[in-house]
Amino acid sequence: MSRDLFTYQNNELYFADAKLSDIPAIKNYQEPVLVYQKSLISERITWVKSWTKLKQLHFAMKSNYHPEILKLFKDAGCGLDVVSLGEIKHGLECGFKPSDFIFSGVAKTIPEIEFAIDNQIFQINVESPAELRRISDIASKKNKKVSVGLRVNPLIETPTHPYISTALKDSKFGIDLEAVPECLDIIKKNPLVEFKCLSFHIGSQILDPLVFKESVEKMKTYFLDLKKQFSTLTRFDVGGGLGIDYKSHDLIADFDRWNNLKAAYDESLKNFDADILSELGRFIVARSAVFICQVQYIKNKNMLVLDLGMNNNMRPSLYQAHHHFYNLKKNSSNQVNYSLVGPICESSDVFHRSFPLFETKEMDLLVMADCGAYVRSMASNYNLKNIAQEIFI
Repeated sequence: MSRDLFTYQNNELYFADAKLSDIPAIKNYQEPVLVYQKSLISERITWVKSWTKLKQLHFAMKSNYHPEILKLFKDAGCGLDVVSLGEIKHGLECGFKPSDFIFSGVAKTIPEIEFAIDNQIFQINVESPAELRRISDIASKKNKKVSVGLRVNPLIETPTHPYISTALKDSKFGIDLEAVPECLDIIKKNPLVEFKCLSFHIGSQILDPLVFKESVEKMKTYFLDLKKQFSTLTRFDVGGGLGIDYKSHDLIADFDRWNNLKAAYDESLKNFDADILSELGRFIVARSAVFICQVQYIKNKNMLVLDLGMNNNMRPSLYQAHHHFYNLKKNSSNQVNYSLVGPICESSDVFHRSFPLFETKEMDLLVMADCGAYVRSMASNYNLKNIAQEIFI
């Protein structure tokens, strides 16, 4: 059984049952446009919230911070995982409360920590002993309590790109196990610093649930040992990191992947007494958007020069990420392998060296799939190109 996200009907491409060519911004195409289907996000929020062991989902806001999308999470009673004061303030403007925020990130500044403590956010996830000392000093100066989680690296090898693997010994993220005693000593010396959570995040775009199971098993044992020393320790943060298969658009396979992860967690966390937190991002929002772009020129017979570039989707040039392309309209049943390049004045502005499309001509419209996560949130005006308009259908 499958449920395809993209289908052709009468040679017209449909995205989640919406005929893309009927959208006014595409009928009157001027420049690249990012098109969202909010129902795809709502469906996945429901999948995740149905996990009975989950105490709270804190959406990883760095993956997509559009107010329309954040509203879906707010209405569903979710919190936010944030990594900067800018994200905290944006979340507040979108209606979230300070108690909805987990504050992660490796370089929290003094003003950021002061704001978090003054506003009594839910939790600061600490990523180094030096950061914890700073938090402790600020809490003492203000004479205010602060809830912290220790983000500890379980040293699990993850089958993902090195740029998005985050739990190894040489990673800038998280606390090495041998540095944890130093953190515990800081906490013991300051009653204003409440150790609430053991947190870990092993990386992004991970497809194998057994990798998560291995990390949970390792950290669960560590949690139980720490619990004997700290009665305040009640939260167990499993992070995020569940990925999607960017080369397939079978939504049933996505649902099965989530269920397999949930089953792996349930097996590992059976009879485990803690509030389980999760910070999923990509898995929930990546499928929800597509980029519509146009072929400006064809060079050397099979090089398609697009008006969409790395300024609007950095992922392929940053870490060779795959994004599938479709013809908006099928004008032929013949397929040709094309290279797809963008307009930006960088040699790395390449989406594919060889990718099969139906026969394509200049000014044809193409559709880039899976653009709901880490696309708009990483966009820039490089070359003074416009950041693409976002629309919702």
